[in-house]
Amino acid sequence: MGEVDKQLALRMITLFSGAVKGMGFYPESHPAIRQPLLELDKLFGSALARTGEISWGVIDGVMFFGKHLFITPTTAIADLTNRMTEKGIDRIVMTSGLTFDELQRFVRLLSGKSAGFDDLCARMRQKEIRHILVAHQEDAPVPEPPEGDGDEEGDGYALATYGQALGAVQGVCRDIEQGRIPSSAPVIGVVDRLVGITMREPSALLGLAMIKDYDNYTFNHCVNVGVLAMSLGAALGMDADGVKEVGIAGQLHDIGKTLIPKEILNKPGKLSSAEFHEMKRHSELGAKIIREMEGLTPRVAQAVLGHHLHHDRNGYPEWARGFDYDRMIDIIAIADTYDAITTLRVYQHPVTPRAALAVMEKLVGTILDGDLTARFMEMMGKYPVGTLVRLDNNEVAIVHRPNPLDEEAPVVRIVLEQDGTRLPLPREQRLVERDGSSYARIVAVVDPLLKNIDVGSLISCGHY
Repeated sequence: MGEVDKQLALRMITLFSGAVKGMGFYPESHPAIRQPLLELDKLFGSALARTGEISWGVIDGVMFFGKHLFITPTTAIADLTNRMTEKGIDRIVMTSGLTFDELQRFVRLLSGKSAGFDDLCARMRQKEIRHILVAHQEDAPVPEPPEGDGDEEGDGYALATYGQALGAVQGVCRDIEQGRIPSSAPVIGVVDRLVGITMREPSALLGLAMIKDYDNYTFNHCVNVGVLAMSLGAALGMDADGVKEVGIAGQLHDIGKTLIPKEILNKPGKLSSAEFHEMKRHSELGAKIIREMEGLTPRVAQAVLGHHLHHDRNGYPEWARGFDYDRMIDIIAIADTYDAITTLRVYQHPVTPRAALAVMEKLVGTILDGDLTARFMEMMGKYPVGTLVRLDNNEVAIVHRPNPLDEEAPVVRIVLEQDGTRLPLPREQRLVERDGSSYARIVAVVDPLLKNIDVGSLISCGHY
C-alpha cells in the first residue's frame, strides 16, 4: 500500500473531524459541512486511486494514520479520538470505490450521540455504506510498527507510550483548571510502561525527548523532563521503584503553572518583577496539588517543590531552602535544564544537544550538581541522541543510539544522501559494524535549521 505523507494525513483527519462535529449543528447542505466533505471526497479519491486503501484509528489512546502516529494531538484529532473511543471504534478503513454519498452518510452516523459500535455497524449496513469498514478491540488489526530495528518492543510502542504520557499530563492539568483534584492513576500507569523500557536500556527513550510541540509546550516539556529524569535515574543504578518515582516527579514538576495567569505564562518578553514573583509560585502550587492526589509519595511533592532551588540552594521558593532534600530534585533540575535549552521559545533559540551539554557544564556548582551532570553527559555521549551530524562520505544523519563501546561511533539514521537528496525514510546505519569494519566517521555537527530538518517531527512520525 502506498504511503500518504503526514501533512496530507493531518489534513484529512482535520477535515473529517470538523465535518463530524459540524454535522451535529448544521444541515448537510450548509457550507460548513458541504465544503469540507467535498474537499475530503477529492482527497480520499486521489489517495485511494494511488493506494487502494486508507486506514486510521486509535491505539492506546493515540491516533494513527497508516504508519504515522499523532502523539501530540491537535484539537481536531483529540475530538475525533474521543468520538471513536466512545463508539468503540479502533480502526476505520476506506477502500476504492468510496462515493461522496457514502462518505456523507458515514459522517452523519458518526455525529450521532446514541449509536454504539454494534448499532453503528447495523446502520452502516442499512445505509449501504460498503466502502467504509470499522473494527474494534480484537477485530482491529494493530498497525505495523515503523520500519527500523528500534528497541525490543518497537519504536511504535515507545511513541505510543509517549503519546499516552502527554494525554495523562493534559488530563491532570485539565482537572486542575476545572477545580478538581486530579487522578494520579493515568500518570502512574504510563510511567510504569516507561519504566519497563528504561530499565532494559537507559538510553532507549532519549530520542523521544527531542520531540518538541511548541503549541503545547508545557505538556510536552513535562513529559520530556520525565523521560530524561528516568533515563538518568536508570543510568545511576536506581531500582525500578526509584526510576518510577523520579519519572512521576518529572512529568508533574510544572503542573503548578496551570494556576499561573495565562498572560504571564505566555508572555513573549521579559517578565516584570511582579510577574516573575507570581511565576515562581508554580513550584509550591504544584507541590500542594500533588499532596492532595492519591497514590503519590511525599518525595514526589518534595521534588516538585524544590526543582528550582538549584544545587547551591539559592533558588526558589526561598522559604523552602533549608529543608532536607535528596538528589531527586537535582536529577529533575538537570532534565529540566537540558530540555529547556534544546527547545525553541519566543525568547530563546534552541541549541543543538551537544552544545546544550556545554552550556550545562557552565552551570555546575551553582544551578546543577557536578557529579550528576557528569553522569548525564556520560549517558548522552559525545554526540547525544537527536544530534544531526555530517559523515565523512558527505551523508547527513541523526544520532539514534549511543555506542557505549565507542562514543565516536554511535548508531545513526541517514536522512540525506551524499548528493543532498533526502531519503523518504531514514536508514539505520552502524558507523562501526559488529565485525569492526568502519562505515564512516562523524566530521561535523550540523544545525538542523540550516538543513530544514525537524528532528522532532521525524521521531513523532515514527520514522526515527
